[in-house]
Amino acid sequence: MYLYLGGDKALRTSEILGIFDLDTVTVQAHSRVFLAQAQKKGQVHDAGGDLPKAFVLADSGVWLAPVNAATLQKRALGG
Repeated sequence: MYLYLGGDKALRTSEILGIFDLDTVTVQAHSRVFLAQAQKKGQVHDAGGDLPKAFVLADSGVWLAPVNAATLQKRALGG
């Protein structure tokens, strides 16, 4: 099964490790450090679309998504 992230990107659900809301997660300093390190390593990818509202942690890196985390979670669970 695939999860459509928005823009032109979809990921296999078996590849996804977590779905996170950017507004909530980036309040924590360790989350900002993690995202900054991933960016420096070239592991952050943009799924396209508008301003990112969520990020998906996957085997292939961190994917910024223009869709909110709750919607992505519903899509991933098939509901």
